[in-house]
Amino acid sequence: MALFDSFRNGKKVKHSIMDDLTDFYHNHRAIVYTYFLKVTGSQDVSEELTQETFFQAVTSIHRFKGNSSLKTWLLQIARNIYRNKVRSWVKDRNLFDDEDVNEQGDHSFDPQTVSLQKQTKKDVQDILTKLPEDYRDVLIFKEVHGLSHVEIAEILNKTPQTTKVLLYRAKQKFRDLYKNEVVFYDESM
Repeated sequence: MALFDSFRNGKKVKHSIMDDLTDFYHNHRAIVYTYFLKVTGSQDVSEELTQETFFQAVTSIHRFKGNSSLKTWLLQIARNIYRNKVRSWVKDRNLFDDEDVNEQGDHSFDPQTVSLQKQTKKDVQDILTKLPEDYRDVLIFKEVHGLSHVEIAEILNKTPQTTKVLLYRAKQKFRDLYKNEVVFYDESM
């Protein structure tokens, strides 16, 4: 990306920096926002943390070596921001606001369906918060974002083989917690 090359090399930028920043944000926002949405369950918190991630990325671009993709670099920043925020949040604060479940714009008004979707989302979110951080992150990176084990390994600073083991254990732990805590559990999961 020309913007980052120019910043890293200390060259004067001849084209519009704002255009490059806007393109960078729009091209990578979804993956960062989705990560935060999965770990917090809150659209507002996710938006705030996404903005913070991009601010930190732009202000620390000189640290980007190009050894990994921008996507994995941004997710490393996002993960670190989330870790720091969790440490600063009060334990009993409700991070999981009662928000619309249908983020894709499917506005079903069937009260039973909406209620069931909200409950399912809450159940999954509650279980995710009970998982160890590495389990939660590897599940989200693999199952939600579809990252490879190599990319996940870069983000978590682990080997690809370790991320495979973590994913296997995370799925087992998630199933166990889901089975024990959710009333309507389907054994085929």
